[in-house]
Amino acid sequence: MRFLIVIIVLVCVIALAATIGTIIIGTRNFEGTVVGKPYETGLAWDETRKAKEMLGWTVDVEGGPFKTGKDEVIVKVLDKEGSALLDAVVTLTVSRPSTNAYNRSYQTIVLGAGRYSASIDLALVGNWDIIIDVSRKNDHDSFKKTIFAGQDVK
Repeated sequence: MRFLIVIIVLVCVIALAATIGTIIIGTRNFEGTVVGKPYETGLAWDETRKAKEMLGWTVDVEGGPFKTGKDEVIVKVLDKEGSALLDAVVTLTVSRPSTNAYNRSYQTIVLGAGRYSASIDLALVGNWDIIIDVSRKNDHDSFKKTIFAGQDVK
């Protein structure tokens, strides 16, 4: 009986230590607010989705395979009918899914036929998110694409 009580106490102490360790590590690694105004963002979700559907814009990321270091990424933007979206302002934000320490924004240059280019810098091997902001006149849409950067072999 005494052995069983010792085992139960030992399991509880280990579980408590693991929980406390998880809390300490989590609070040290948290980078801050994920969404500035979560309630308002949630309320606007349906309106944003409907506006995206009305615009009907689509984007494709061209280029690759991507590697660490400097890369050229080309974004092709199409309108609702599948025609090239002309006269748009396209901005790219490149970030790591796990941290915002490597977030960088890039302006694009117009290549023509709905294609926009930017020279980006991918510091680490792995997945990267590319947030593509497209604006034309009073319309705006944002897209998120994931790319993979392999090791640059020189």
